[in-house]
Amino acid sequence: MKEFEGYDKMMAEYYNSNSALVLPLSCWEFYGEHNWSLGNFKTDLDSLNKITKKWDFENIYHNELVHKKSVILITNTDLKIVYATHNIEKMSGYTPEEIVGNSPKMFQGEQTDLKTSKIIRAAIDNQEPFEVSIVNYKKDRSTYLCHIKGFPIRDKKGKLINYIAFEQAA
Repeated sequence: MKEFEGYDKMMAEYYNSNSALVLPLSCWEFYGEHNWSLGNFKTDLDSLNKITKKWDFENIYHNELVHKKSVILITNTDLKIVYATHNIEKMSGYTPEEIVGNSPKMFQGEQTDLKTSKIIRAAIDNQEPFEVSIVNYKKDRSTYLCHIKGFPIRDKKGKLINYIAFEQAA
């Protein structure tokens, strides 16, 4: 055991003089959270790949979801939500399962600007892209400013089949 005393002393001096701090085990939570979000990205991207196979639309959702951290909502032509990415919960408090089947109007309330709502409605009626910022409501009824880029989606034959929106809390 005597031979280890020198080693222990040398290592203690090294760690005491080193400017890097040893992180406590609780810091691994950051790593776990990162892995959790990557798993959700993979799940969302797999689902989006299946949904978009019939679309005539440039695949920009990977960049929007992974790099820009945008929430992605997809509606049918009746404007009922058919898909929402997992990060919707962080932005709105709702899980994807809670909003599927509802209209995106579920996020609106008394402070939502009617002129902005009319801009969105006109773009949808004309099957045109739009980009707006609007006051939305979370599940707890607190407000947030939501920046939305919306696009009509057509199949490869040109028929309107969905709408997609990329949303970020501003």
